[in-house]
Amino acid sequence: MTLVRTQDCLESSERPERLNAVYRQLFKQNRDLDFFHNSQLDSMFLSGNLTARQLVCQLLSSEMYRDYILGVNSNYHFVSLCFERVLGRPPEQSEKYEWSSFLATQGLQAFAEELTGSDEYMAVFGEDEIPTRRSLKLFSSNQNLPALPKEQSIKRYGMNPYDIAYFGSTLPWEGRMPPRLVRKIGAVFAVAGALEIARIFVEIALSALGTG
Repeated sequence: MTLVRTQDCLESSERPERLNAVYRQLFKQNRDLDFFHNSQLDSMFLSGNLTARQLVCQLLSSEMYRDYILGVNSNYHFVSLCFERVLGRPPEQSEKYEWSSFLATQGLQAFAEELTGSDEYMAVFGEDEIPTRRSLKLFSSNQNLPALPKEQSIKRYGMNPYDIAYFGSTLPWEGRMPPRLVRKIGAVFAVAGALEIARIFVEIALSALGTG
């Protein structure tokens, strides 16, 4: 990790709260922020070897952010999240396309450096300010949906809408499917129900013919 040291105006007493503020801003959908802390980056920031902007950049391009934020979102939605959390505003539609293309071709590291080094970011937040909300029209950063650990995120985003568990079943069925015996019994009842309906229709038809 190569960083160019810039002038840092933060007092050491401010750093712990500023550190937590950065994590809250970047990982705001998560319930357990301690899980996402990077001890190396935390130590560098607390000791004054990273500015707030550099910390944001490093976290944005980190393996943790790639796996738990980028990995469970499309590039377009990821761009929206980053604009809202890093620039404090939603992107224009043209910006979504432009930055999604940049992310796909240049990678996450270049994306993070470009976004946190942009004229807009530097003019609004500079080296030491923590990114904050600047628009009333934020949506994707305020869903209050926790970004879960990887295996749970896969289940959440790869869910089959026809799975029984999707509709709220609390039965402990392996693979979210009922046992074979239960399925067979269900099939028997389905066939029996169909036969009973057919019998009723036949009786009605015969009755109609008899009265005619």
